[in-house]
Amino acid sequence: MTRIFIRDEYHCGQHDISAEDYVNQFEAPRLFGRTHEIGLLNQAWTNPQARLFLLHGETGGGKTALIHKWLHHLQKKHWHDAEAVFLWSFYPPDLAHIPQDPVEEFFRHALYWFGGETASRCPNLLQGEHLARLMQAHHTLLILDGLDILQFKTGSNLHQLGDPRLNVLIERLSAGKTGLCIALSREPLQGRFDETQTQRHALDKLSVDASAEYLSYKGVQAEADKLRQIAVDYGQNPLTLGLLGGYLNVWHNGDWKQMEKIPVLMDQQADGRQARRILVANSAELQHQPSEAILYLLSMLYRPIHWDALETLLGKAQGWGLFHKKQQDNYASLISSFARLNQKKRYLAILQLRELGLLELSGRYFWLPQWVREAYQRQLRFDWPQAWKETTQRLMQYHANLPKVDADLSSIAPLSETQPSVKINAPFGRIITPTVPETVEAIIPDIITEIRAEPIPESLINLALTLLPEPDTQEEQPIVELPALSPVTPVTALPPRHTVTRADLDNLIDLSTKLKQYQNSLQMLDIRTKKYQKHVRQLDKDVQSMHYPPARTGTASR
Repeated sequence: MTRIFIRDEYHCGQHDISAEDYVNQFEAPRLFGRTHEIGLLNQAWTNPQARLFLLHGETGGGKTALIHKWLHHLQKKHWHDAEAVFLWSFYPPDLAHIPQDPVEEFFRHALYWFGGETASRCPNLLQGEHLARLMQAHHTLLILDGLDILQFKTGSNLHQLGDPRLNVLIERLSAGKTGLCIALSREPLQGRFDETQTQRHALDKLSVDASAEYLSYKGVQAEADKLRQIAVDYGQNPLTLGLLGGYLNVWHNGDWKQMEKIPVLMDQQADGRQARRILVANSAELQHQPSEAILYLLSMLYRPIHWDALETLLGKAQGWGLFHKKQQDNYASLISSFARLNQKKRYLAILQLRELGLLELSGRYFWLPQWVREAYQRQLRFDWPQAWKETTQRLMQYHANLPKVDADLSSIAPLSETQPSVKINAPFGRIITPTVPETVEAIIPDIITEIRAEPIPESLINLALTLLPEPDTQEEQPIVELPALSPVTPVTALPPRHTVTRADLDNLIDLSTKLKQYQNSLQMLDIRTKKYQKHVRQLDKDVQSMHYPPARTGTASR
């Protein structure tokens, strides 16, 4: 049975359920013009030589929606014998609970889910190596979303991941022998990956025909040629086209001629300008309406919120009269218009926002798309600073009162309890015997995988062997036949097998840690050497290109 662990911006909290239950709970998104990308993902998953698939594209291009559509497609194919699917988004859950180290949170959950309590206690330096070994012990599909927040934006390490543990994990998976890792980011991810098993793909804008079909699906009333022209004018971006179609359909019954009411922005930021134009147009229509209030509140939440939780955040409407003052810069005044509505009118407001493309709904959970959330979050922070502060405090108080159900990961069932374990050899080709104590036996497989991650130099092997306890007898002697004429001749007894103690394991861990430090030092020295050589070559070019005027050389005076 395929098991899936999912934690992303489209689902509240984390889910540790079977893959079949997951795809049955959430509807597959409707995509246009992404058949080629679905085929590439299928090819990468079934290709025995593909281990890493790097997908990048601009905001609103539909990267996450493409992955969710593909997961539903995999379910129809019985997951192609996948044993585990692990999907993780590095975007913070909400403003009140931004993790200090999002990578540490990822490794804490992943190590526990793949290896149990013992694996979660792995040292930080070995987390990337150890998690890669645990994932490769099963036919695993790993999906990492939101890597753009971890990439370097400038410098010599441009577009590389800033955390070495995550770098090591992806590098080891790219050079592995089983499974597939899919990494999603806005900019192309760079690193020391095995390019022979790595596939890169840029998610371009939609084709003109697919864009026109999408506008028609959103309710825009126009001829095919006019729809193609509109699609080209608005950049053929799925997010922008969805906002445009929702705006024309809700406010103007799909009449494309009403696009002239969309304001023109003269700002210097070209990225996302067309989408911001439609957001401004929607903001003018939603001004002082209950729908605007809920957009401000949801912009502070990075995760989907349940309807019951929303009721708790809104609280009870107290002191509402027939006449209301103009909106003021405080939480009660800004959210009051939505809090006064009854259940039916609240739900109708939510449905209207979904038709506009400003909100997504799944069951009793709803949330804002990332780009829309960021826009309304900025507007709330700069236009209503006091309401921003009160909303943040209210969210922090709300989350502080929630029960800590996943603080100790007790709600997660490790994969090792449901999937068959994989036999792992002991270090240096030796066999682990049943004489090993139980407390040590429980942690041997985790340590062994770290030691066997890379070829170990002979000098390190000799040093490690010297730390192991020597047997009481000399080297093992073969069994000899008893002489016929001397039946009382004693037979040489076999020496006892070596037993691994906790002290031996600690010594091996120290040696492995020092080896890793030496490797990091060598890599840093190699980088500095290349930079120095680059400066030397540039200096040589500058010297060769210098031309002194004749007056300075003395030839002019002669």
